[in-house]
Amino acid sequence: MALDVTTLTVEQALAISMNSEIDSERVYRKLGEMVHNFVLREKMAFLISEEKKHQKIIRALFDKLAPNLEMKLTEQRIYPGLNLVVEESATVTDLLEAAMEAEKAAEEFFDALSQEAEERGVQEILQYLASMEHSHYFLLKGEYDLCMRDESYYEREDFQFDMVHIGP
Repeated sequence: MALDVTTLTVEQALAISMNSEIDSERVYRKLGEMVHNFVLREKMAFLISEEKKHQKIIRALFDKLAPNLEMKLTEQRIYPGLNLVVEESATVTDLLEAAMEAEKAAEEFFDALSQEAEERGVQEILQYLASMEHSHYFLLKGEYDLCMRDESYYEREDFQFDMVHIGP
C-alpha cells in the first residue's frame, strides 16, 4: 500500500525518505558482497554512491525546510519489504526484485511529494529524486533480466568469450 503523502508533514516525509535511502544502500551493499561479476559489483557500488548522495540531498532539504528541528527516523518506510528481505537469507534475484520495487515506490513517493510542495525549488529537487529513482529501477531491471536469462551471470568473475559469437 502506497503512503499517502497528504497525511504527512514535510519533516515526516523526509525522514521516511531518509529511511528508504539508507535501506537501499544496505541492499546494494549486500548485493555487492554476494555477487562475483565485476560489472554487477561496479553497478552496486554506483548505486551505493547514489543513495549516499540522495541522503545528503534529503538532509540538506530537511535542514532548509525545518532548520530548528532534528530529523527523527522511525520504522516507517516507503517500501517496507526492502528492509525485511535484507534480514532474510534472500537470493540475489530476490534482492534485485525487492530493490526494483523499492525504487519504483520511491519514484512514486517523490513524485507525489513534489506535487504537494509549494516552493518551486523544493518541487524541482523532489522531481530530480523521482527521476533518479526511475533510472535506478531500469538499471536494476537490466541486471535482473540478465540474471533470469543466465543463472550463473552474477557468479562469474569475468565473461566467457567462448560462449559469445562475435562477428558475422
